[in-house]
Amino acid sequence: MSEEKRRLEGKRWLLQGEGVLLEAGKYAQAAFLAQQAGEKALKGLWVTLGLDPWGHSLARFIRKLPGEVGARLFPLLPVALALDKLYIPTRYPDALPGLTPKEAYTREEAAEARTLLEAIQEVLREG
Repeated sequence: MSEEKRRLEGKRWLLQGEGVLLEAGKYAQAAFLAQQAGEKALKGLWVTLGLDPWGHSLARFIRKLPGEVGARLFPLLPVALALDKLYIPTRYPDALPGLTPKEAYTREEAAEARTLLEAIQEVLREG
C-alpha cells in the first residue's frame, strides 16, 4: 500500500471514530462508544504508518508505536488506560457484581469518557 493510500485509509478510521459517539442519554453505551472511537482513531494512525492494528487495547496501540510517533503519544497512556477499562464492564450485565451497566454508569462518567476521547483525537488531528 502506498504512503498516500495509507494516509487516506488512516483518515477514514479517524473519521469513523469521530462519528461513533452520540449524545444518546445511555451512559454505559456512551462510555463504551468513547472507548471504541479512541480505538478507531488509534487504528487509523497504525494504518497510516503501515502497521497492522490488531486488538482493542488503546494502551497497547500507544505502547507499541515506534519511534517519534510513539514518544509523542506516550503521554496519552493514562488516557488510553482509562478508556480501556470501559471496554468490558460497559457492555455486559454480569461484568459488575450486582449491577447492570445501565445502573452503574452516570452522566458524569460518560462525559469524562468523552473528554478522554477528545484528548486522543486532538493529538491525532495535530498530526
